[in-house]
This record gives sequence, C-alpha cells and structure tokens, in this order.
Amino acid sequence: MKELLLIPGPTPVNEEVLKEIAKQPISHVSKVFAGYIEKSIEYLKEIFGTKNGSIFIIPGSGTIAMEIALKNLLGKNEKALVLSHGFFGDRFLEILDEDGFQFDFIQSKWGEIIDLNLINDKLKKEHYEVVTITHVDTSTGILAPVNDYMRVIKEVSPDSLIILDGVCATAGVEEKMDEWGIDIILTGSQKALSVPPGLAILAVSERGLNKRKSLGKIGYYYGDLLRWKISMDDPTKYFATHNTNYVFGLKKSLEIILSEGLKKRYKRHFENANYIREKMENIGFKVFGDKNYLAPTLSIFLYPEGIDDEKFRKDLSDKGVTVASGLKDLKGKCFRMGHMGEVKKEELDYAFEAISSLIT
Repeated sequence: MKELLLIPGPTPVNEEVLKEIAKQPISHVSKVFAGYIEKSIEYLKEIFGTKNGSIFIIPGSGTIAMEIALKNLLGKNEKALVLSHGFFGDRFLEILDEDGFQFDFIQSKWGEIIDLNLINDKLKKEHYEVVTITHVDTSTGILAPVNDYMRVIKEVSPDSLIILDGVCATAGVEEKMDEWGIDIILTGSQKALSVPPGLAILAVSERGLNKRKSLGKIGYYYGDLLRWKISMDDPTKYFATHNTNYVFGLKKSLEIILSEGLKKRYKRHFENANYIREKMENIGFKVFGDKNYLAPTLSIFLYPEGIDDEKFRKDLSDKGVTVASGLKDLKGKCFRMGHMGEVKKEELDYAFEAISSLIT
C-alpha cells in the first residue's frame, strides 16, 4: 500500500479529483468555469443543509474563513461569545483579539462539552451579537451537540448571529444550516470534503448577509463577502482570481460525495470510527474524550504506558502510516488519527496492523 495519510487534515484525495486538479487552467471568468462554480454551489447547498443560504468559495484556508465570518458579522462596538471545546475553538479568541473585537468565552474541559446551563446563564446576563461554535475540534475529538446549543441560544438570545466552524465536520457529519438556524457555516477543502488545502468555503444566511450590509466598510477588502458575492452570483464577473484548478477538484469531489449518498456517507464515518476505536482499545490504547460526544471524523488515542510519542510516530511513518501529534496538554500523551473523507475500513486495518506491530 502507498503511504497512508491519517492526520485530521489534509486527508487522502481520490485519484479522479487529482486528475481534475491537474488539468490546464482556464479563464476564471469564462462561462465554462462559471459552470464549475455554479454546480459546486448547488452541491454544497445540499451538504450544508440550506436552500436559501449563499455559498462562497474563496482561495484560502479554514482559518481565513473563520476571520471572514467574524469580520462580516461583527461591528466594532459589538461583542462575540465563543463556545470553545479546545485549541481551534480558542482560535476564534485569537482572531477576535487580533482584530480588536470585544468578546467573552466559555471553555469546556478538554474532552467534554459545555454545560447548557452555562450557556443559558451567560446569554441572560449580556447580549452577544455573534456566538461561535466549533462543530468538531480536532484537538479534542469532540463533536459539539449543535442542536442542543442552538435550542438554548434561540430561547434566550434569538437575535444573536451564529457562526459554526465546520472545518472538521462538513461532509463527514450531518449539518442542517436552515433547520438549526445557523448564519454562517465555514469549512475548508482539505478534510472530509477530500480536496487538497486551498479553498475556504462558507454558507451564509440571508440574515447574515443583511447584517454585513448594515456594517458599511469593514476594513477587510479581500474578505468582504459583498465583494465576493458579485462573483459568486455571476462567476463571469471579476472580483479576485478564483483557484480554478481546485474548483475543478472540488466539483468532482462533491459529485463523488453525493453519489455515495449523504446518509450512507455519514453512517460510514460513524461505523469506521467505532471500528478503529474498538480495535485500538483491544491492544491497550484509550480513546480520549466523552464517549457520548466523540466525532466520527477523527480519534485521539492515549498511549499505553511506556510508549514514547515521537519514536512511535516516526516508526509508524517508516511503515507508511502518518498520524498527528497531540496538541497543548495532550502533546506527548497521544496521537490523533483522522478517518474522514476517502478513508476506508481496509486502510484502517492496514494502519492498525502497523500500529500493532510496534507495541507487541
């Protein structure tokens, strides 16, 4: 087997997608390219669970999508509330601080979710224009109970705008933008969407766009959704240059995803996650995090006693399997395994055999 990339992103890419990316570029304002954008928008709406949301496909990473979301919804005298389950939830705090916004936060203990009573109490004490939620935090492997959080937010603070970070969830976990009442879902191309890194993708509600219009100038030329909307509504119109070849790949990957069927795909992700976790526990590893809220897109495996993290991951890489280190307080105590997108059970078996050979 070729080298197997099992980190929480980038993830393995289908050969058909790579072939599309390898084509010669075409004009980014041609009618032919417009067809790629329009089809991708159609497919993404289905995956995000929205009929009326506006889709944006912008050259960049998931991090720039986070900043775009914040700066297009939040005025300088307005405040955000960050619901964080780990390292990448905390990234919202860093962006807000860097850009001079006011904010508060609720941080769960790593490996746990946030108590609904804490959210309820916080929202009752003060109005927050924006609330951010990380659907899956790749540092902790926790899947946020978005529907439960939204129930509290809608009841206590229905006017708050909601940003959902779907970077490690979209196309691997069901998302219901319209039903949940989300104003922006953001993601990147390189995880469960199974495209190489390079595209920041956002779905924005009508309420979210109206908020952007009310803000006037936001001091963010490249990331201004109103400027990009001109090009997304009519891709033959120019704002900035699209990443043409990655859009080729995105369209193909979305076709593969939808041909599998979303329900079937989400079921496969949960089944594969449970499959590899059971096998790993049988050889002495422990799964980090509350078992009721484990994400199906990645797992965090705590080492049995006596295993050196760096040596283990190097030896595993020598056997053709690449996994990721733990972050912050978990560094050296675990490794993170991505099993999303194109990753199949046979590849998990291959990885498991390689891991088993290193500890027995």
